[in-house]
Amino acid sequence: MNQEDDAEETALPSSWYEVLSVLHMMAMLRLSQANSLLLPKTSLEGYHAKVSEDNKRASVEIFLKASGFLECAIQHVLPRISPENRKGLPVDLSEGVLKAICMQALGQAIDVQLGLAIDSPKATLAVKRRLACEMVKCWQQAHESMADLPLIDSWGEKHRLFVMWKYIEAKAAAYYYHGLILDEGNTEKSHRMAVAALQSAEEFLKESKDAAEAFHAAPPVSRQWQCIHIPKPACMWIDEVSP
Repeated sequence: MNQEDDAEETALPSSWYEVLSVLHMMAMLRLSQANSLLLPKTSLEGYHAKVSEDNKRASVEIFLKASGFLECAIQHVLPRISPENRKGLPVDLSEGVLKAICMQALGQAIDVQLGLAIDSPKATLAVKRRLACEMVKCWQQAHESMADLPLIDSWGEKHRLFVMWKYIEAKAAAYYYHGLILDEGNTEKSHRMAVAALQSAEEFLKESKDAAEAFHAAPPVSRQWQCIHIPKPACMWIDEVSP
């Protein structure tokens, strides 16, 4: 069954198509499993719902496995399907969508790692900035992979909106941590650059909220459950670093 294509079923006389379908299914199951681990759960005592650190670490491994399945499909299986048969593949199994989901899995894994770094007193700002920048690269590649795809189905459009939301959100985090590092400098120039970076972070954060609302409002309607990893509003930091 296809989710991002108006054709409900696809049948091709190719064993490699079957392998491709199985790898895609395995990756999607891993994504579902990883995301389910990140759903907050209320404790038996009724305390505030939260995600355990063990679940977060387990989800990272599962996201990476999903990415590995898709990387295998793109590098080793898709090239073995004849050009004629590739024209008959559903959008779900097109190279663009496979690349997008592959980078999405990596982006979500790094997103969780960034959250773990924020919670760790040992993680430096440099580590957090590196993770945020890696996240931007992943979501940018996912966004570019889907840019020209004919996603006419509601699931396909919602997927595109999700990638756009996370891409903008990642840029907000990257500018935020870059600004905090710049603020550690002792020169007037570094302070001005820090203010500019944090202002950009604030703008991207506002834009990401609009993108999140567009994603959740698109059919099928969903609820918001994940927040960007910026512990303190960027505008508050701008006031603090302004000379």
